[in-house]
Amino acid sequence: MSLELIAKAVGSLLIMGSSTMAGFTYSRFLTERIEYIREIQSFLMELENEIHYMGRPLGEALSQYARNRTSSLSEFTGRVYEISVNEGNGIDAAWRKGIEEFRKRWPMDQEEWNLLSQMGEVLGKTDRAGQSSFIKMMREKFAVQEKKAEEDRIRKEKLYRDLGILGGLAIVLVLI
Repeated sequence: MSLELIAKAVGSLLIMGSSTMAGFTYSRFLTERIEYIREIQSFLMELENEIHYMGRPLGEALSQYARNRTSSLSEFTGRVYEISVNEGNGIDAAWRKGIEEFRKRWPMDQEEWNLLSQMGEVLGKTDRAGQSSFIKMMREKFAVQEKKAEEDRIRKEKLYRDLGILGGLAIVLVLI
């Protein structure tokens, strides 16, 4: 076997492997998006309990959530609380700044980011009953987003995987 043939085989395997991994990575993004939306819904439920039933102020509820969990959302709530305390800004300004810091880390669509931004604008500005109603409304909106994300995943997951494999195969065929 010639060295040239071995080099082509190894190159072809590398191209196929990398394009397949790219397809699987894109399909994983769809699943992660659903996981983050579910985590936000869980956070909203916890936040409602903290504010409405425990009577905690919003900042303290965010801090409590951050201390009791180990997730990227708890990092976010901890960071929002930290920004609001350190910079002396309100929760809404800290929330906006936190969203900008975490935007590149979370696999969410623009619709979910818009909902998160709306939360920051409203939370902490009404009484407990008003906040509780708003949180319930946001949970419902995120439930709709979860359904959309699930439909999106069902429709596109296999497509991304197959495109990764077939794209790699096409590149290999063109190069050979």
